Amino acid sequence: SSSDALARPEGAQMRKLFVRTAIPFVGFGFFDNVIMLTVGETLDCTLGVAFGFSTLAAAGMGQMVSDASGITLQGLIERFADRLGLPDPHLTLAQQRLDFVRYFMIVSRIVGIVFGCFLGMVPLIFMPDKKPRLVDQIAEKLAPEKRAEFQSLVSTEEYLRGDHLLNYGTQSSKVFMIQEGTVEVVGRDLDGLPFAVCTIGPGHSFGVPELNRPSHVDLVAKDVRVVAQVIEKADFLRITAEDEEGVEVFKKARNTEHQVYLRSQGQSIAGAGKTVRAEKGAGKTRMFAAMSMEDKLKVLSFVTADEKKTFTGAKGEGKVGYFAILSEDQKREALVKWQGWKAKQTEQTKEAS
Repeated sequence: SSSDALARPEGAQMRKLFVRTAIPFVGFGFFDNVIMLTVGETLDCTLGVAFGFSTLAAAGMGQMVSDASGITLQGLIERFADRLGLPDPHLTLAQQRLDFVRYFMIVSRIVGIVFGCFLGMVPLIFMPDKKPRLVDQIAEKLAPEKRAEFQSLVSTEEYLRGDHLLNYGTQSSKVFMIQEGTVEVVGRDLDGLPFAVCTIGPGHSFGVPELNRPSHVDLVAKDVRVVAQVIEKADFLRITAEDEEGVEVFKKARNTEHQVYLRSQGQSIAGAGKTVRAEKGAGKTRMFAAMSMEDKLKVLSFVTADEKKTFTGAKGEGKVGYFAILSEDQKREALVKWQGWKAKQTEQTKEAS
């Protein structure tokens, strides 16, 4: 109509309306994303690790905090926007009621909040590239009641370039999980001279929880700063006794070149040929835990018990836990029979070749 045409705002008025409408929503979007990202990251690194929350769950909780904070900040942002002296488009009441103007204001708010959310992503610049720590990956595979205990027993150690995490010939009671920096693994050749076996870095594990023998290598910090997470072998074995998936994560994180070097040194953890003693603390459960799935099933088939449990070879069946509660004589008998079977298998393989 002619009245609508007369009421239609001019271009200058629309530009002023855009600025006045969009700017407050830039503030809303900025604070919404900043709070969500920082709170979500904090929750993911703390409660997420302790209780096994997923990253998405932590982000959702961060969004809840962000929304609650937005209600509190709304008045503050609006008052701040008023003090900025934003241009007044001087629209009449008739102009403000126009559908065109109302839709334009909605679009202005959307543009403002999207731009604000983009600016609110600035915390990502200061957040390190997130790669799940090996400790967290292992913890995720543990039962909820074991997860917090595992995290509490893991300690963090820092080393400077040239520091020794482990010395050749010494016996360590700990296993290492490298979190930051690189570590050089130095072995010995046939003449006893040192040589570089390999280099391990973030995400690698080092150590065999089932073994308590002098080390065949030196571990030397190669970078300016090296951070390693460590846990006592006894604690690791106790906590992961019934959680084979956690043990598998640790084993897969070992360096292949180092494993080959250990085998060349005759450092086997399979247990074949090892004297098995019935005394408690002789390492029978540790020997069993280090075996392959096939060998574990074979050992358990040799167990003589009134109520013998059947296992299929699936993960998480509790094979190590079951073996651990057997009597010392039952453990020894099963392992000795397995050793005999293993020796026969080896002999047959040699004859066939």
